[in-house]
Amino acid sequence: MSHDNALTLLLDMLRSEREPCLWIADEHVAGIQKIPVNPVVEVISNRFDVADALSKQGWNSHFSDLDFNHIDDGSLSAVYFRLAKEKALVNHVINQAARILKTGGQLFISGEKQQGIKTYTKKAEQCLAGKAEIKKHANHYLASISRGQLPVTLLDDQSYPLLRSSLQYEGIDIFSKPGQFGWNKPDKGSVLLAQQFAAIQINNPGTILDLGCGYGLLSLAAHRQWPAAEITATDNNAAALISCQQNFNQQDISGDVIADNCAAAITKRHDLVLCNPPFHQGFAVENDLTEQFIATAFRLCNPAGCALFVVNAFIPLERIAKKYFKQQQLLGNDGRFKLFKLFN
Repeated sequence: MSHDNALTLLLDMLRSEREPCLWIADEHVAGIQKIPVNPVVEVISNRFDVADALSKQGWNSHFSDLDFNHIDDGSLSAVYFRLAKEKALVNHVINQAARILKTGGQLFISGEKQQGIKTYTKKAEQCLAGKAEIKKHANHYLASISRGQLPVTLLDDQSYPLLRSSLQYEGIDIFSKPGQFGWNKPDKGSVLLAQQFAAIQINNPGTILDLGCGYGLLSLAAHRQWPAAEITATDNNAAALISCQQNFNQQDISGDVIADNCAAAITKRHDLVLCNPPFHQGFAVENDLTEQFIATAFRLCNPAGCALFVVNAFIPLERIAKKYFKQQQLLGNDGRFKLFKLFN
């Protein structure tokens, strides 16, 4: 069902759950076509595409930045979580599990050794004041940690729910938070593209689409270059959307921040599309993801408009873009990133 064997370990257990429990579903679930619905399981996902797909399958699924505030203390028998990359996010989930699990309830976490599952299991055991068991399944591990009766010892989650002004761009304080890519340092590809705005020959755009906006660095730079433009920013990640909206508010940017999967629900065409697409080097899906974003840029770009892309140097954007745009102008290549202007 899934190429992620650590996730499969959890899904096998979720099928047989009979008491109210919680499943935290993130990017590892993306692309799975069908997962048998269990009505006693509530799902929280910080990925719009995952939450939407599971809802359409019949799951009780919610899209949020891992907000557990609606769940009562000590109300659940189990929490299921496939380890994520961001340490603060993982610690946040463990802390919340300690709050919402009833005494004797179980936190189930799965992952790989190099992802630190043994360390997280020990930390969770301390946090939940209970007992832990961990079993190896091929190259993956499944741990169960019981909720004890003693008070919890919270892990350092860097105040995960809170936005913070954690980086700057051209003198602008940018708000971000853990849980999104590059949350505490400007993405070098986006910075490289933004630095070219003034030199690129573009008629003043009335409307701009920031496709895969993150915390909105390209939107902020575009607003500085074309202050009269109306900017729409969209992303799949809940933390990114919260950060981007705050940055729009702080800079009085006219426009909308929209939760969507590669702008699938957006129909309005724009004079300028900006994009620094996600990539997964070493995986077959890297070109598929790039093409998905290029196809969307083509669909949402006005006939007389253009799209500006920055991609990692190994991505064959030129070849992919030829299927959609008549012109592909290389604006720069520093050996790590390539910048392109796409137009018809």
